[in-house]
Amino acid sequence: MSYPFAIAPSPKPIWDPGIGVGRAYVALAEETGRALGVPTGLTYSDRLGGSNVDVEIFQRFTQALYDRCAHTNSFVLHGLLLTSLVMLERCGGTITRDTEEEAGLMDGHDQYRRSM
Repeated sequence: MSYPFAIAPSPKPIWDPGIGVGRAYVALAEETGRALGVPTGLTYSDRLGGSNVDVEIFQRFTQALYDRCAHTNSFVLHGLLLTSLVMLERCGGTITRDTEEEAGLMDGHDQYRRSM
């Protein structure tokens, strides 16, 4: 079984991980969003059996996550960020990066993009 993520109302997934990985991503994203004070833009979809992605809200979440990660060394948040960035790119969204502050933050981004 899988846990697809798609831009509503499109049924085409932007990411389709296994159900455990998908649920773990959503749980970590939701808790991180609460800690950052921003919604994630992810909503459960009975139709998909996964999550719809509201691109505008998800972009704000990913930006807040990037801004936080640029000032911490959290490996857990780093993995969440890279996954979120790949998903956002597949939705056509972008974030504003500060290359002076990110110091290695994007390491692994290409590998995540290929493996997702």
